[in-house]
Amino acid sequence: MELIKIHPPVVHFAIALPFALLVLEIYYRFNRKNPDGLHFIFTLLSSLSVLGAVLSGMVAYEPIEDKLYKIKIFSYHKYTGLFLAVLFIVLFVIRLNIGKSNGMRNLFTLILLLGMILLFIQGSMGGSIVYDHMVKPWVEMP
Repeated sequence: MELIKIHPPVVHFAIALPFALLVLEIYYRFNRKNPDGLHFIFTLLSSLSVLGAVLSGMVAYEPIEDKLYKIKIFSYHKYTGLFLAVLFIVLFVIRLNIGKSNGMRNLFTLILLLGMILLFIQGSMGGSIVYDHMVKPWVEMP
C-alpha cells in the first residue's frame, strides 16, 4: 500500500476526535462538571490524532512534493498543519495542569475553539488541494 493513502483516513480522525472533545467540553461547562478521566482520554486522543495527521501528511506529500508546491495554498496547508500539531501539544499540556484553576480551564476551551476553527480551515484547504487541483483536472481531461 502506498503511504499516501493513509493520510485521508487519519485526517478524518483528527477532525472528529477534537470535535467530540469540544462537544464534551461544552457539555461539562454547561453542567458545571470538572474535567475527569473521560475528558483526559478525549484530550489525549485528540492531540495524538492531530499529530498523526500531521505526520501522515509529511509522509504522504514527500513523493509528490514538487507538484504540491505548484499549488498556491499548499504552503499554507503545510504550515497550518505544523501549527496545529504544536497547538494540540500545548492543549494537552494545559489539560495535564488544569486542576481546578478557572483560568487554565478557560485557556483550554479557548485553545480548543481556535484549534477546531483551524482544523476546519485546514480541512477545507486539503479538500481544495485534492479536488480542485488534482481530481478536477483529471476528470476534465479530454
